[in-house]
Amino acid sequence: RLGHFLLWFITLIINELKTSQKHCQLELAEVAWSDEGLPLSLRYGDIYFSHTAGILGALAEKQAVFIEGTQLPARLAAGLSTAVLELGFGTGLSFLCTGWAWLNEPVQQAAKEPAFRPVLNFYSIEKHPWHCADFLRLAAAWPQLLPLAQELADQWPQPVAGFHRRFLAGGRIALTLIYGDVDSALPQLHGPFDAFYLDGFSPNKNAAMWSDGVFRALARLGAPGARLATYSSARAVANGLMAAGFLVEKVPGTGLKKHQLVAQLRVVFEQAPLLGAGASGNPAGIISPLLSLDCNATTRLTLMGLGFMRAEILKLKHAGFEIAADFSGVIALARDEAHALRQAQIARELGLSGAVARWCTPEELSALAGVPLALPGWWYSRAGWLAPVDWLAAMQSAAQIKVMYTTEVARLSWVDGAWVGTGACGARLFKSAQVVLANAEQAARLVPEIAPCLTVCRGQVSWLEQAFLPIDSPRLRVPVMREGYALDTPARAARGNSGMRVFGASFKPGEVDLAIRAAEQEDNAERLRAICAALAPSAQAMSGASARVALRVASRDRLPLLGSLQGGLGDLQGGLGPLRGGQGALQGGQGALQGGQLASGLWLNVGHGARGLTWGALLGEALAAMLCGEPNVLPLALEKALSPNRFTARTLGSCAER
Repeated sequence: RLGHFLLWFITLIINELKTSQKHCQLELAEVAWSDEGLPLSLRYGDIYFSHTAGILGALAEKQAVFIEGTQLPARLAAGLSTAVLELGFGTGLSFLCTGWAWLNEPVQQAAKEPAFRPVLNFYSIEKHPWHCADFLRLAAAWPQLLPLAQELADQWPQPVAGFHRRFLAGGRIALTLIYGDVDSALPQLHGPFDAFYLDGFSPNKNAAMWSDGVFRALARLGAPGARLATYSSARAVANGLMAAGFLVEKVPGTGLKKHQLVAQLRVVFEQAPLLGAGASGNPAGIISPLLSLDCNATTRLTLMGLGFMRAEILKLKHAGFEIAADFSGVIALARDEAHALRQAQIARELGLSGAVARWCTPEELSALAGVPLALPGWWYSRAGWLAPVDWLAAMQSAAQIKVMYTTEVARLSWVDGAWVGTGACGARLFKSAQVVLANAEQAARLVPEIAPCLTVCRGQVSWLEQAFLPIDSPRLRVPVMREGYALDTPARAARGNSGMRVFGASFKPGEVDLAIRAAEQEDNAERLRAICAALAPSAQAMSGASARVALRVASRDRLPLLGSLQGGLGDLQGGLGPLRGGQGALQGGQGALQGGQLASGLWLNVGHGARGLTWGALLGEALAAMLCGEPNVLPLALEKALSPNRFTARTLGSCAER
């Protein structure tokens, strides 16, 4: 028996050693050569590059697809150190092409001192490396590439799994060849990378290189605004990249390829250190419509926005995101008897079904709220509330959006046909053809010409932990609004709270002080008492109340500014001048009228006031459709009503006088 055990144990050890050796030792590429000297992969039954242009056309193909596709020439000309990640080293031609362009850029050549020379960090993942002899055989077709190719050949890595770093061209190029499977290699990288080359075999030949997991890993590894290029134009590839957080564009291809894909990693620059640092950081907010007799733009937007937001929250919850939210209904009480008469007339004239809104008696509303209410009001059966920070975190995670926190965009400039954002210290943060300003009152700092028609308003919200409320204090079943609002949130053990009563909020137009004020705490307590006397907190309870102050910004006509700043602003004299052609810059709150046409690519999504939670998701989707050139999400009449270009010189002047 002992002999059998020893034999089994020795066999096990040998098998383990073989398995370990198999994982360490890689299988080399199986390359066949055509009569024209073109390489073909026998393992994958695929070409390494298009054969239509022949061996000499391969270099131009790599240049067009990857170097031009990721806009590397702009980085080269700027003298910036650059990190590239390639999936599929293959022939090495993409690397040689990039290295040659790097070394021959005049800016690079001018940097004589090694300490000041930018470095090309080129990383490439390859599962089946080439023989060094095959690599040199191919490179010999381009004499200009041979010096770099020979230098690499002299340091050619053995086909063992791992990271193989080689310095070339006197240290100006750092090549890291990663031998192994892409799924194993990507988790071992932390980036950031400025450019991605997707140079693997076609998706139908090597699907592992084009998986959603790979695309998500690239999004994680990308620097802000990182660019990606691939010869593929497959719909599945485009969809996968978009789902991972890239903005994808189909552009003309090379050779027989009609199209190829280029992409850029979406990035949000956030001045604060976390999501929800502004009004979106309040513990809870109400989502409900606002009805009018003429069914105006606000009414239509809030009704559509409520439906869209409700659907989005349910979708995120079904996807597994934890969001404190409830859509069991909201009550909007009349402010007084005169207001009640007007609202009752609206109810009669609009003839809304109970599923949308229903005008109810105090008795009906009291039964719905679970507390005695003295006034009639609206019952919005599908409205509700949510914790905004939960929603923001879920959206960021679901869309794989990279956020650069504590990053202030201090200046926005129009330079050489693109927008350039620079930080407070003067460092360039981005250069992009498209920029969206969704930064509330800070938008007027970057585009001062829109300031006259925006109003900043201070608001203070209060809340009491359930532990501070009297034991016999009634609980609200649904949120209730009057001139203020009140809602009770459930306990969240994971967050360490036993539930809270949120109420408020103060409304101080023109005030920007963020200090908590005791007087506004008392005002909020009075707003709560005006909703229901039984909810009124005692002075002792209010001493334990928490508070938060934030700023909201609204336009003078109470509708948000949504869309592109272009065209319609031609009537503005002395306004938005720096947005026009040339080298004008928006900086320091100063604007100067420039000649030429208004530059495109600057978009606004600001001025939501107190209704951002209700229509914010819908308007974000509408703006995304505009950016992508998709069919409109909103009726054209509403798009026009929200356009930033609705404010002409005359309306701006009247706004400034108010």
